[in-house]
Amino acid sequence: MEYQLSADELKRINALDAEQRYSYFVQAVADLEKIWILTDDDGFVLVTAEDERCIPVWPHEELAELWIEGEWSHCIAQAIDVDTWFDKWTSGLNGDELGIAVLPDADGPGVVVLPDELAETLMTEMQDED
Repeated sequence: MEYQLSADELKRINALDAEQRYSYFVQAVADLEKIWILTDDDGFVLVTAEDERCIPVWPHEELAELWIEGEWSHCIAQAIDVDTWFDKWTSGLNGDELGIAVLPDADGPGVVVLPDELAETLMTEMQDED
């Protein structure tokens, strides 16, 4: 089942500070079991945050799509199921020494975490829900 955010929910999420957005991201991904990224013909997009190359991630397609403008207007939002994220992306991002910018907004990259840290937090959240 696809979950659609309402305009009010989008507004509420965008009003959260970085730490609150991180908590929201963890809960939403644990519930929906998808992480959204932006991709183009060359692969996934990266941002620079805190002098680190990072992949920006979102818990909902609608939030990712808000970033498809300007230099990213040729991108598409792509879902990665959480099992694939754990199995492939966490180790791949570690190997490439990339950070993760969790639910960035117009003011900044959001909380920047290491792939292992995010995976551990998500796994803990998902176990707590069982």
